[in-house]
Amino acid sequence: MTTADPYRPTPARLHNAILGGKDHYAPDHALATSLAANKITPAITESRRFILRAVEYLIDQHEVSQFVELGCGYPHAPNIHEIAGDRNDDLTRILYIDNDPVVAAYGRALLTGPNRFFTDTDLTDTSAVLGDIIAVMDTARPIAVFVSGTAELISDAPAMVTALTDRLASGTWMVFTHITDDVHTHQIHSATQVFRSAGIAYHARGRDEITAMLTGYRLVTPGLIAPHRWRPVPGTGVPALSTTPRHRAASDLSAYAAVGRLHR
Repeated sequence: MTTADPYRPTPARLHNAILGGKDHYAPDHALATSLAANKITPAITESRRFILRAVEYLIDQHEVSQFVELGCGYPHAPNIHEIAGDRNDDLTRILYIDNDPVVAAYGRALLTGPNRFFTDTDLTDTSAVLGDIIAVMDTARPIAVFVSGTAELISDAPAMVTALTDRLASGTWMVFTHITDDVHTHQIHSATQVFRSAGIAYHARGRDEITAMLTGYRLVTPGLIAPHRWRPVPGTGVPALSTTPRHRAASDLSAYAAVGRLHR
């Protein structure tokens, strides 16, 4: 039986605390509180809202109904399957992947329902990840892969994303966010040190490195941009977390976001 250490923050629980969820312990809450005034906090929260807007966009504009979230963390309403299900529940197929054993236990218990799947595959094992996708998705229809709040936790994330891209079918969508130290550099470096002091390896990256990770994808307008500036239209009105940005459009954020389609 898997147990959780309540005395040491984990990436999944900390992310949940920053987003205002309930699946975390006192150390996670304390760490999130210490970062509340840091510019990394709105970057993380707006990245989440972008992800949900991207789901709506892909369904409404491109008839995508199959979604894979890599490093999904604890379920946090609204989840991708709730946004997608609100649009077209009959065709929606969701695969969540996270190798945190406690997250996996939560996911399997809470993310129940038809055409919802959860695996605890190591994301750096891209062959296994692709196997998971092929096992549950209809490869004859478009698939969207989400990487948000995940690459920052993987030291060799550029290699991981490139290896996955090499194995994905042409036409696959990528929805991507990444915290950057290009903007508010001092605060992001400070936040990174806070993460690392808590035992969480964290890697903010610059625009050039993030752009390279998206090689092969044709980005839809407006391209690689701060998440709160990516198509900031009203969402579904789900009360738990609106998809509409809350950060002022004129204010910079320490994150990039993009939606692109793999083209070979």
